[in-house]
Amino acid sequence: MKTALTILTLLLLGAGPALSQVEDEGEDWTADGESGAALPEMVVEAENEVRQQIDKGTFSFDLDAAAVDSFFTAMDEEAVGVSPVSGLQPHLNNLELLASDQPPHFWIPDMARTPVATFYPGDPEGHKVKNWSLAVTDFRGSPFRTYDGGGGPPARLDWDGLGDNGEMLRVGYPYSYVFTLTDKGTNTYNHAGVSFRIPALDYRRDGDRVLEIAGGQLFVRNETGLTAAGEKWLVRASDEIRHHPWSPVRIIATAESMELAEQRADHVATFLADALILPREQVETEAVQQPDLRAEMDGSVAVVIEHVGD
Repeated sequence: MKTALTILTLLLLGAGPALSQVEDEGEDWTADGESGAALPEMVVEAENEVRQQIDKGTFSFDLDAAAVDSFFTAMDEEAVGVSPVSGLQPHLNNLELLASDQPPHFWIPDMARTPVATFYPGDPEGHKVKNWSLAVTDFRGSPFRTYDGGGGPPARLDWDGLGDNGEMLRVGYPYSYVFTLTDKGTNTYNHAGVSFRIPALDYRRDGDRVLEIAGGQLFVRNETGLTAAGEKWLVRASDEIRHHPWSPVRIIATAESMELAEQRADHVATFLADALILPREQVETEAVQQPDLRAEMDGSVAVVIEHVGD
């Protein structure tokens, strides 16, 4: 704060002659009625000016289109997680990190939803097609979901992630596809696709909402410690759970050993209870041992939000 004050100025008008006369006559005071005995006019001029100058700092981000589009930047997290107001002081606008982790985390990517994949089984070579088939294959190379028909193939096929047996795909596992068509001359053409994985999936099952995440995304290999990516997936899960405040939550952890599955289920339940500000006992857990898991997949965790309806 800067303060500027001007000096008080006293201007006496008409006093000059009287004072000179006193000095000449050697008197201390002039007599009543004499010239100079009373000041005919006195003017006081004064200024009192106070100026306050408040310098405000700036808070800025260097925007990068490529980084913003990735949804993984620390810049996004910092921008959304900062409050622009700090208390009630009228001249302050300090930036502070929000104390609560309850706001939605828009910078974390969403889980995949159905349809999990869309195929465009067109015939670029223009054969006269007699029949066609599309087989989605699992990590063993076995058909998991099959589509077929006579005549030309459809322009688009949406896969909901379910297999021919009604089971949902396994998150984190590789899937591929083979497109086959037979022309009217009985020639058969096979087109093999590239493999793909679904790291996390949000789907409905029997009235429940299931948020399933691959164990390789969540945990350090064969441990209960969460990876950085795993913490983000669970934070995203907590955001979705808040959409169903009256629904019970159950954690199902699948691992090659029962002990590891139980520990992981408890670890995830504790993390979500803290994020949601819930008592730990309100998040139920279930452990499933599945010895035939491929080693590099490292199991899975399903966060089941029960009885949410359609």
